[in-house]
Amino acid sequence: MKASNSSRGLDLDSPGLFCESYVTKSELARILNVARSTLVSWDGIALYRIDGYRQAYPVKADGSTDRSCPLSPYQSWVLSRIGRVMANLRSVERVKNYIKKYPQEFSQAKFQAQFAQVIQRGTAA
Repeated sequence: MKASNSSRGLDLDSPGLFCESYVTKSELARILNVARSTLVSWDGIALYRIDGYRQAYPVKADGSTDRSCPLSPYQSWVLSRIGRVMANLRSVERVKNYIKKYPQEFSQAKFQAQFAQVIQRGTAA
């Protein structure tokens, strides 16, 4: 796992957190050094505003989303980005508006591009 922090404020071009495997919300909360309840709150923001995030959850037989399963690497990355935006904007409403205005910043394509950059840097070192 790799994490990046920025003391300069909102820096969404930094790669963020990349988990190589599925992690539980409790594990991710420990990694990000936040309360599990905070992470669950971020999960709710992502679930209702980011289609790719919601679609990454498995669907139960009754058609509902299985939110009790571990998070995919993409979902972990999204939550780390939401955490970074939250730290800078300091308001749930502002974060929701940011996601609405810049949905591409939370897309699977952005995740894959940044993950490829991290891998490429790792092999060049």
